[in-house]
Amino acid sequence: MNQTRLAGVGGLAFGILAFVAMIIASPPGGNYKASDVTSFLAKGHRPAVFVSVYLMLIAVAGLLLLLALLRTTIEGSRGTLFWAFSVASAAAWFAGYLLVAAPATALAFSGGKLGATSLSPQVVYVFCESGWAVMYGAGGILLGAALITLVVGRVALPAWVRWSTAVAGVAALAAIAWFPFFLVYLWAIVLGLWTLVAAPAEAPRTAVQPA
Repeated sequence: MNQTRLAGVGGLAFGILAFVAMIIASPPGGNYKASDVTSFLAKGHRPAVFVSVYLMLIAVAGLLLLLALLRTTIEGSRGTLFWAFSVASAAAWFAGYLLVAAPATALAFSGGKLGATSLSPQVVYVFCESGWAVMYGAGGILLGAALITLVVGRVALPAWVRWSTAVAGVAALAAIAWFPFFLVYLWAIVLGLWTLVAAPAEAPRTAVQPA
């Protein structure tokens, strides 16, 4: 499978699996509810949390594959800046999710020495909210910076891809508000499908070097 098709699969993986991982783990967030924390720490639910971590890792790797292909459409030092933002965003995204999963993971690795009541619901909630802040705050802002860097100058992409990427970049910059980031998931899915379907004719290629 060539880089273009890998990038298409990666875009789909990020847009779908990142969302699926959060649904499977169902960590607490938003308004505080002790019942949500209890459910998240339940012994029977911990395998789901582990599965969600692997799914999130695949999703983040997929995002990097998509961004790596987009990197080939940028000329000069702007491409280096774009890639730096991209890698930093992926790192922040996965690190944040690890923080979300930390309370359930700690209980699982304690060998039964810690019970669900060992961690107060308030502490668990703070861990999870901190993880969301790292994911959608740092990760979202860095990804938004990468996408805006992509579209502000010359780039070898169709106009609709460029403008949809600009919209996704703005949504990523506002991702700390949570809801806007769903536009980024949608962008990744659409771009992934386009890259797979149109790979021979239209998919991003290495930018033309100046004469």
